[in-house]
Amino acid sequence: MNFPALLSFICGFTSLSLEILWVRLYGFAKLSTPAAFGFVLMSYLVGIAFGAHFGSKACRRGKFENLWNYSIGALLLSAACTVLLPKIFANLTYKGHYNPAIDLAIIAISSFIIAFVFPIAHHLGSDKTPENQGRKLATVYTANVIGGALGPLATGYLLLDYFTLQQSFYIIASLQLTFAAIFSILIQRKTYSRIFAPACSVLIAYIFVVSSQNPHSLIQQLASNGTPAKSIIENRHGVITIFPGSDGDDSVYGGNVYDGRTNLNPDKNTNGLHRPLLLTVLQPEPKRVLMIGLSIGTWLALINEFTGVEHVDVIEINPGYISAAEDYPHQKTAINDPRVRIIINDARRWLRLHPDAKYDMVIMNTTWNWRSNASLLLSEEFLKLVKSHMKSDAILAFNSTGSGDAFYTASSVFDHAYRYDNFIFAGNQDFREKKNSNQALEKYKRIQLQSTPLFSKDSTAPKKFLERPFVTIQQASVSSGRTFEIVTDQNMITEFKYGRALY
Repeated sequence: MNFPALLSFICGFTSLSLEILWVRLYGFAKLSTPAAFGFVLMSYLVGIAFGAHFGSKACRRGKFENLWNYSIGALLLSAACTVLLPKIFANLTYKGHYNPAIDLAIIAISSFIIAFVFPIAHHLGSDKTPENQGRKLATVYTANVIGGALGPLATGYLLLDYFTLQQSFYIIASLQLTFAAIFSILIQRKTYSRIFAPACSVLIAYIFVVSSQNPHSLIQQLASNGTPAKSIIENRHGVITIFPGSDGDDSVYGGNVYDGRTNLNPDKNTNGLHRPLLLTVLQPEPKRVLMIGLSIGTWLALINEFTGVEHVDVIEINPGYISAAEDYPHQKTAINDPRVRIIINDARRWLRLHPDAKYDMVIMNTTWNWRSNASLLLSEEFLKLVKSHMKSDAILAFNSTGSGDAFYTASSVFDHAYRYDNFIFAGNQDFREKKNSNQALEKYKRIQLQSTPLFSKDSTAPKKFLERPFVTIQQASVSSGRTFEIVTDQNMITEFKYGRALY
């Protein structure tokens, strides 16, 4: 068997797998900012460069047997670091130690140790016969490439979908321990190998026992809320954390940033229910509704109660929100409503594949404008795509999360676009007078939530909601202090140019 090629394969597989895990861990700690991926990539490449440099030095001065010892020792050390370094990083972050140099060093160590083995694997796989040397080296290099390609696929699509982030780190560590034992037994064939293999087995068993006790401990420690999470859902699409609140007012976080609340009391209004509620006035009888982004399903529970709703398509990329909604009666009922169709897909992909789908109302539960990939929902290209699925009198509503550029982009795509608090309402007709009509207040008072009046009889909330003004793009531009720009798929300005800094 070509053991150097197998060693090279394991290096590639575990190295790229760990990079995927560090992107998830570091990105979660940094609130899903787009620069987090670049920072991990930079740190990883620094570790690879130094690791390969010192590995090549070891090849020049080490004997064949010593090189295998180096490789086995590196796998052991890497397994230990795979378990310990994420804990160290999470602990430092939890205590408020935000130092990019330390973060870089922690991540770089992960890649440094494995990269140290890579040139050794090539050296061990070389052949002294000139005519065979090229083929041998090509075999070792190809094995590394295959491992590097399979690592992200296996980790990103399988491990993170069936195991937690912490368990995934432990599985990679166990894999490194396993192959360290295999190489020790099959190649070194020394007496200590008989002890080494059972010791690795004990360590692997211990790792899984520890992991099963609190599989979400890394996420819990890094959660931005700082209090114990009521529920944590991890899958390959992301991490959802739910924190308890008073009187059923739980808060929902996606990727460690605020995503919404479970509150459906408009008098309490902790999650801005007045914003989606305005749609029932601006579009009196929407038969077909498109909702992009489900979150916990609170807004869906309201939309289902609008007069005239016959069908609601909800496009959500993370199925974890559906299982999260099962714990909340109103949200669960809304999702199971026969008029509702839940589509687990990317919104842009689905809309392109269904060009004939037309809607009277579109509401986007948009995440923070500075979050990674937010531009894909705020860009001119996407808004034009959404517009092509809207009927002539349809209205689009989405959360700009305070981005004037998102407001300006909507104004460039639609004939009419206005801001209501941090929500943008857009369409091809001027709908502002509907908010100020005499019928608007009565319509609010008639809204029910699953056969129960939404507003109490003496509630002053409907009047206050309707008194909130629409803001034009001209008014917003004057008060902004800078010229707004159009968001595109290429410039991604809400994420990068005006985005949130890492530190």
